Amino acid sequence: MTAFCEKTQKTVTGTVKLKLYKGNIIGAGMTSPYSLYDPEIATFDEDDVYDQTWSEGFITLYGLPTAVYAKMKAKNGLE
Repeated sequence: MTAFCEKTQKTVTGTVKLKLYKGNIIGAGMTSPYSLYDPEIATFDEDDVYDQTWSEGFITLYGLPTAVYAKMKAKNGLE
Protein backbone atom coordinates (compact mmCIF):
# COMPACT_ATOMS: atom_id res chain seq x y z
CA MET A 1 0.00 0.00 0.00
CA THR A 2 2.82 2.39 0.84
CA ALA A 3 4.55 1.71 -2.49
CA PHE A 4 1.28 2.37 -4.34
CA CYS A 5 0.74 5.68 -2.55
CA GLU A 6 4.33 6.78 -3.13
CA LYS A 7 4.07 5.96 -6.84
CA THR A 8 0.71 7.66 -7.40
CA GLN A 9 1.71 10.79 -5.49
CA LYS A 10 5.09 11.21 -7.19
CA THR A 11 3.88 14.08 -9.38
CA VAL A 12 1.61 15.67 -6.76
CA THR A 13 3.54 18.82 -6.08
CA GLY A 14 3.17 22.53 -6.61
CA THR A 15 1.80 25.65 -5.03
CA VAL A 16 -1.78 26.39 -3.98
CA LYS A 17 -3.03 29.92 -3.28
CA LEU A 18 -5.91 30.33 -0.83
CA LYS A 19 -7.96 33.36 0.15
CA LEU A 20 -9.38 33.64 3.64
CA TYR A 21 -12.64 35.58 3.80
CA LYS A 22 -15.17 35.70 6.64
CA GLY A 23 -14.35 32.24 7.92
CA ASN A 24 -14.16 30.66 4.47
CA ILE A 25 -11.20 29.33 2.53
CA ILE A 26 -11.43 29.95 -1.21
CA GLY A 27 -9.10 28.42 -3.78
CA ALA A 28 -7.41 31.26 -5.66
CA GLY A 29 -5.05 29.40 -7.95
CA MET A 30 -2.55 26.61 -8.25
CA THR A 31 0.58 25.79 -10.17
CA SER A 32 2.53 22.59 -10.68
CA PRO A 33 5.36 21.55 -12.95
CA TYR A 34 3.25 18.47 -13.77
CA SER A 35 0.05 20.37 -14.60
CA LEU A 36 -2.03 18.92 -17.44
CA TYR A 37 -3.29 22.39 -18.38
CA ASP A 38 -1.75 23.82 -21.53
CA PRO A 39 -3.12 27.20 -22.68
CA GLU A 40 -2.24 26.36 -26.28
CA ILE A 41 -4.70 23.45 -26.35
CA ALA A 42 -7.26 24.65 -23.79
CA THR A 43 -9.69 26.16 -26.26
CA PHE A 44 -13.12 25.51 -27.69
CA ASP A 45 -12.38 27.40 -30.89
CA GLU A 46 -12.13 25.61 -34.19
CA ASP A 47 -8.85 23.74 -34.19
CA ASP A 48 -7.44 20.21 -34.27
CA VAL A 49 -7.69 19.68 -30.50
CA TYR A 50 -11.44 19.81 -29.84
CA ASP A 51 -14.12 18.61 -32.22
CA GLN A 52 -17.37 20.42 -31.37
CA THR A 53 -19.44 17.37 -32.38
CA TRP A 54 -18.06 15.52 -29.31
CA SER A 55 -20.21 17.69 -27.05
CA GLU A 56 -23.44 15.97 -28.12
CA GLY A 57 -22.24 12.59 -26.86
CA PHE A 58 -20.87 14.11 -23.68
CA ILE A 59 -24.14 15.87 -22.91
CA THR A 60 -26.09 12.66 -23.55
CA LEU A 61 -23.84 10.61 -21.25
CA TYR A 62 -23.71 13.28 -18.56
CA GLY A 63 -27.51 13.50 -18.52
CA LEU A 64 -28.07 9.74 -18.56
CA PRO A 65 -28.50 9.31 -14.78
CA THR A 66 -31.15 12.05 -14.75
CA ALA A 67 -33.01 10.46 -17.67
CA VAL A 68 -32.94 7.02 -16.00
CA TYR A 69 -34.16 8.52 -12.71
CA ALA A 70 -37.07 10.23 -14.50
CA LYS A 71 -38.04 6.96 -16.23
CA MET A 72 -37.92 5.06 -12.94
CA LYS A 73 -40.11 7.68 -11.26
CA ALA A 74 -42.63 7.50 -14.11
CA LYS A 75 -42.60 3.69 -14.11
CA ASN A 76 -43.28 3.58 -10.36
CA GLY A 77 -45.90 6.35 -10.42
CA LEU A 78 -43.78 8.80 -8.42
CA GLU A 79 -44.23 11.82 -10.66
